[in-house]
Amino acid sequence: MLHNLEDEDDNMSSVVGPLNNKVKPLDVDETMPDGMFEDVHHEGGLNGNGVTSLGLGDLASLNIINEADPMVSTGWGTTGSHQMSDGMATAEKEPYRKTWTPKYTLRSHFDCIRAIEFHPVEPLVVTASEDQTLKLWNLDKTVPAKKSATLDVEPVYTFRGHIGPVLSLALCHTGDMIYSGGMDGTVRVWSMPSATVDPYDNYEPGVLMDSYSAHGDAVWGMAAHRTKSQVLSCSSDCTVKLWDSDSVDSSILRLLNTIELETAPTSVDFLHFEVGQLVVGTTDCRILIYDIETSQLVSTLQPPADDHTSSITMATSGQQQVNRVATLPACPLIVAAHEDRQIRFYDPAAGKLINSMVAHLDAVTSVSIDPSGLYLLSGSHDCSIRLWSLGYKTCIQEITSHRKKFDESIFDVAFHPSKSYIGSAGGDALAKVFI
Repeated sequence: MLHNLEDEDDNMSSVVGPLNNKVKPLDVDETMPDGMFEDVHHEGGLNGNGVTSLGLGDLASLNIINEADPMVSTGWGTTGSHQMSDGMATAEKEPYRKTWTPKYTLRSHFDCIRAIEFHPVEPLVVTASEDQTLKLWNLDKTVPAKKSATLDVEPVYTFRGHIGPVLSLALCHTGDMIYSGGMDGTVRVWSMPSATVDPYDNYEPGVLMDSYSAHGDAVWGMAAHRTKSQVLSCSSDCTVKLWDSDSVDSSILRLLNTIELETAPTSVDFLHFEVGQLVVGTTDCRILIYDIETSQLVSTLQPPADDHTSSITMATSGQQQVNRVATLPACPLIVAAHEDRQIRFYDPAAGKLINSMVAHLDAVTSVSIDPSGLYLLSGSHDCSIRLWSLGYKTCIQEITSHRKKFDESIFDVAFHPSKSYIGSAGGDALAKVFI
């Protein structure tokens, strides 16, 4: 049935033009200390129900740079970048800036794709789906799509073992191991098959290295350290667990620590700029920073009183929950995607919110930061992914590529760590890769 929708899927992949070329960004002052973020000042207030008014007019005030204007480079194969005084990298004006275009469509899953990850160095993609499987895709093995400029990709390997939907995914920094978490509460370890494996070979059960029933509920988030052999998992059982692979056998995970929370976590990541700390996003709009060794809470970040709605209606409905957290590789900045259509930026050193913006027409489900720390990619249930300049706080490209299923669309977005690829995973059982 998915193949019958092939033509319509490809026609959905279109790059949307600029929305507004010279409009001041939402709630942002003209002056920025050190060239970066200014403290947030909200001119709007709360309506009679205690809910922040966020209409289309707010989103229309986003600054979308005209694609024809020379702006900034993407950091891939270009020069002219420099470091600002606060350590954040920015780019000087260049005569060329990359525009992402759809290139590959990954078809084979039979249900929503919850997570997508790229191999650290190879043109390989791993996806996790509610159809209870993970799949490995080789972007070098493609077939032409009918009546479309994009290429279809068939999976080279299918990982089977979870009992129920697979919700989260992470790859170790070497790309040799895959970690997945599912609705069954298990964390599973898989070895990475060869990129040249024959997809029609017999299933090899030895690919599933081990399974750990450490959580008592669904595992919604996983993260792997960029340089170490450590892995984080967070679950609806209100716990975050730190794992480390065995020094002799990397397929064996050792549970190092368990952090118990008051509310359910939704996303977790390492603070890469602060050794020994991790960050957790929760369903009650809080960002929690913990010390990895002591399990002690270091700080709690959340929107100020004029931005954070504390009404019972918002709290119980989860309209401001944190859907995803991400940290920059070298700059002390935490980016959080929220259910209320906003992306918020926190300074962990100052312990406060430093900027927020209405980024999409629907819930922001995921964010990803490119390896250079210059750009932010966001995905939403409004069927669009958007590329943002972190230095200028502007949306420089919008791409519509997925259709909705039960009011849900894009679940995950990702940058390739070393190649010029970005990817998205959707509720339409498709994954898209752009070049």
